This record gives sequence, C-alpha cells and structure tokens, in this order.
Amino acid sequence: MPKNGGRRNFKNSEHFEHDDRMHSSGTRRVSFKPGTNKGKNKWNNAKLLLDDDIDMTGSAGGTHPHRKGSFRGRGGRLNSPAPRSGHGVNKKRFVPGPLPWYQIIIPYGAKHEKEVILKTLLSFISPDIFVPHYYKINGNAAVFYVDDVKLAEKLFQADRKIVMSDGFKLMVIVRNAVPSVTVDAELKEKMKLAMAKRYNAVTKALDLTKFHADPDLADIFCALFRPVVMLEAINIIAENIPDLEALNLNDNKLHGIEHLKVLPNKLKNLKILYMGDNRIPFLGSLEPLKALPLVELYLKGNPLLNRFSDHEIYVSDVRKKFPKLTKLDGVDLPPAIGFDVLEDVSLPPRQQSFLVDPAGQDLVREFLTQYFAIYDADSRQPLLEAYHEHATMSMAASYLTNDNRNAATQRLNAYITNSRNITRITEREARRRYLRTGRLQVVSFLSDLPKTTHDLMGFAVDLLVYTPAMIVLTMNGVFKETTTNGNPMRSFHRTFVIVPTPGGGFCIINDMLFITNTTKEQEEKAFVSGVPVEPTPPTPAPTPTPAMVQPSPDEQQKMMLTMLSQQTGMNDHWSVNCLEQTGWDFQRALFVFNQLNTEGKIPPEAFIK
Repeated sequence: MPKNGGRRNFKNSEHFEHDDRMHSSGTRRVSFKPGTNKGKNKWNNAKLLLDDDIDMTGSAGGTHPHRKGSFRGRGGRLNSPAPRSGHGVNKKRFVPGPLPWYQIIIPYGAKHEKEVILKTLLSFISPDIFVPHYYKINGNAAVFYVDDVKLAEKLFQADRKIVMSDGFKLMVIVRNAVPSVTVDAELKEKMKLAMAKRYNAVTKALDLTKFHADPDLADIFCALFRPVVMLEAINIIAENIPDLEALNLNDNKLHGIEHLKVLPNKLKNLKILYMGDNRIPFLGSLEPLKALPLVELYLKGNPLLNRFSDHEIYVSDVRKKFPKLTKLDGVDLPPAIGFDVLEDVSLPPRQQSFLVDPAGQDLVREFLTQYFAIYDADSRQPLLEAYHEHATMSMAASYLTNDNRNAATQRLNAYITNSRNITRITEREARRRYLRTGRLQVVSFLSDLPKTTHDLMGFAVDLLVYTPAMIVLTMNGVFKETTTNGNPMRSFHRTFVIVPTPGGGFCIINDMLFITNTTKEQEEKAFVSGVPVEPTPPTPAPTPTPAMVQPSPDEQQKMMLTMLSQQTGMNDHWSVNCLEQTGWDFQRALFVFNQLNTEGKIPPEAFIK
C-alpha cells in the first residue's frame, strides 16, 4: 500500500510498495470450438488432480506414435495410404478445467537444464510470458505449474512443435491440477516472513495481493484460495496484528469464501477489505462477512458484477449487506438515506406520556375524564355534546395473531364487521360507507359497540398539537367489555382532533379508533393502579400523597394573565381586559383573542409592552 499522507488506499498499479513476480499480459476470454472427432481423447475430460502421481504413459494430447506401415484403412488392409488431413485423424483439443491451476509435464525433461526448457517454452509463446511455479524433476520428467488458462492453452499448443538440440521434439502435457499443500511449521514460518514485509504499520494495512506468487514462497505452494492456507493466514494476522484495519486479498483466485466467516471475530477492527480480481460468483457469497464494520470494499474483477445490468442496483445491494460503506470499488458513495443512530448516543429516557405544551395538562385531564365517564356509562347519548356537528369517525380492528381467533373471548366479531381496515375494505364506495359523518352517525355507531369500562390510570397520553385553533390528542390503553360473556379485555389506540366551539368549550371534529387483542403484559398490569389518570407518568409512592394545595383566586388570575400574555403576545392591560370580558375563563379568552386577531380587530397598541 503506498504511503500517501497516512491514507489507506489500494491502487491497481501500486500494491503496498510490493512488486509481484512477472506475470502475463492482460487476460482475454477464450473459446474453444469442439472438434469433429468422436474418438476417445485422454485429455478431453480434464480432471481435478490434487496430489496424483504423474502418468507418463502415452504422449501429449493423447495421440500415440504409429509405426511406419502399420496404418489400417477402413477396409482393414494393412499398409494402406494414410488418409488425407482432416479425415480420421485425432485432433488435439484443449479443455479448460474448473480451477485456474494447470500442471505442465515435460516427459524426459530431466535430460535438459531447467533454464533451457523454460527459455525454449518462453520463446515459443512469446510475447506472452509465464511464471513456472514449483519447478521440480519427478523421475525423468520436468514438472511445474501455471495459474492462467490462457498460458496453459499456449503451452498445450507447443506439444511436439519445438525441436530440441538433440533432435527430439519436446512433448508438453497439460493437466488441470492444483499443487498439493501441507500446513506445517515450515510453511507457517515462511508465511509469517512473507506477510511481515507486506505489512504497513503506519496505516495498519496488510497487502496479500497474489500471495502465492511471492518470491519468498517460490518453492512452496501457498495459495489463499485453499481454505486451510487462508485460515492459517488469518490466525497469523490475529496473533500478530489483531488491530489490522485494512486487508488486500486481490488476485488470489478466491471462489468459495464461506470459511471467511471467522474474520468478524478474529479481526474486529477491519474496516477496509479489497477482494478484486478473484472468482467470487455471487453477491450472496459475501454473507459470511456481513458482521464486519466495513467502510471501504473493492470487488471489481469478480464474476458477481456481471450479474447486475444496473450499477445502481449493484451498489444498493452491496450497501444492504454493509450499511456503513462510504467507498465501493474505489468510488466514494453518497451518504446513505437511513435512520441509523450512532452507537455512542444515549437515547432520552422513556416516558409514558408526552405534552407538547405543559399548559394543556389540566385541559387534557379534564377532557378525558369527562369523555370516558360518559362513554363507560349505560347511555352514550350525552356524547352528542362532545362531537362537532360535522365530525367524522372511523374504526379499524385486527387480531394480534391468528391464534386469537380460536378462543371465544378473544374474537373481535363485534368490531371486525364494522372495521374500516383498508386491507379489508378495498372498494372506494365501501370505504365511504364505513366512514361515519356527523355527530348523530358517530354517537349512534358508538352506542352500538359493546359496553365498556376503561382503565384510565393505565392510559398513555400524548398531546401532539396544542394551539388556540386545534388540539391533537392520542392515547392507548386497555378496556374491559362489561356486558359480554367472560368480560374480555381489549387493547385500543385512539386519536382525537379537538377544536374550540363558539360557546367557549371544545368538541371533537375527528375520531380514529383502533382495537385489537391485549398482550399478556397488558392484562397483568390492567386495572391495578390506583393513581388518577395523568398525561405525564406518575411518580410511585408507598403511601397516598396529600392533596395539592389549590392556589388562591388572586394567584389563579395572575397565572392566567401570565399564560395569556405569553401565548398571545398582548401586554398585561389588554390581557386583563380580555380575561375580564370572558369572566376569567382562560380557554374562552384564548378563543376570543384568536377570532378577533384573525379578523384584524385587535389594535397594534395591544402588543406594545
């Protein structure tokens, strides 16, 4: 990784101040046309040979030398003239294998020096070059490996086309095979030494690009695509540099990476991961790495990118797996749209209720107490006074789980039939019919619902809007049906939109009710509290608290004067006049002010303090 002001940055041409061994020029896609010959060819079906012995029988490509005059024609007569080219002659064909490693066998290669054989082969495939991995003599054959399918094909084509100094044609056998590997003390020590020179302590970055081609590993097979080697490399990193933040695994022919699931536990500080120019087939293959807190990821050069026709979809899918990413494939990503909370941010304490304006506490308490006292009474007809003439009301109901339908006391039949749940009522006209409009329809509908008693002390109340023109109040709690067999308990959520009336009071203009089954926790806590309903959470006390001392009439008037002056902006003189003319009814005074101010009837001097 180049040192650039301490920045961690991987570039295709600069890999951690480390030079690789010579490699082939740019890769290209290779296609092979099938031959017309249907005869058996020993090399047509390339097998995965991991630790096989070398089979020296036969010649390269599976063809066998024929003795002069031994050809038998189609009529069976010996010494017939050989058929013309393209008729009956086995044609050698290169078949790429499932892995990118190929074993090159040079029969009788022991007769020649290593430099002679390699120089001869390099001259034949020029201008391409290859790296002969793990060259050795096995019996009378020379054996080495290449890790590129293009080079393997060119070497395959060199069979019997090179005449050596002794007059014999050089035979070249190509097998799809991976060198054997044994993780022992010698391999571990060599891996440590190779990794030590690739580590940048300043940026806490380790470059393992094309690790198997490291010069210090020339005589031993150490490919990271072998799980046993990769796991040992991770163990070495975790033991020696556990605070590693950047890891480059580019160009290591990685395919299956399920074993990399140990990374999140072994390297918890890893934030930058490069895995480009590998063979990762699917984006789902990265699932084992999801727990890593990655901010930068490089995947270019993997087959998985070819599965996305839309680059934006690719970026989106990657970010779903790694939501903290800020850089992908060397490109800075725009900020993600989300609602993530920083881990070190403490959330505010939980509270049962919320008041947007503490001044509305008394009004909310009084309104809810009066409303549910009537709602839980034998007759709900007096609720006509609580609703606006043009009020609207809707109710929805659903089960918590399908199991709730099995018990008779948990069935919501009395509510489901009138539910306006939009997943149940899909037609526009039907939805209109299930919406109650006008105070008569609303109260008539409410009167038909089962008789109830509400647990006022268990209410959670939120005052969301509190202005002279509108109040929005939401609550959820528990009620019990008093006239139904078994007295079943229900959970509800309700929203009231409240507006002032011309007479100085308030009425509901919109009512939304949702009913469902109670949870076990709700049932255990319902109807056990003895504290009166409050919009703010009550403070538990072991003994009853004494009644609050009511302020004197003068003090009450001073409080109302201060509140009215603050909310309206009027000076004390005009605020006193407004309260006196409304009989010191604060809500009525606020309503009168709002109405006159809207009509422009309050003079400017009323706001001069």
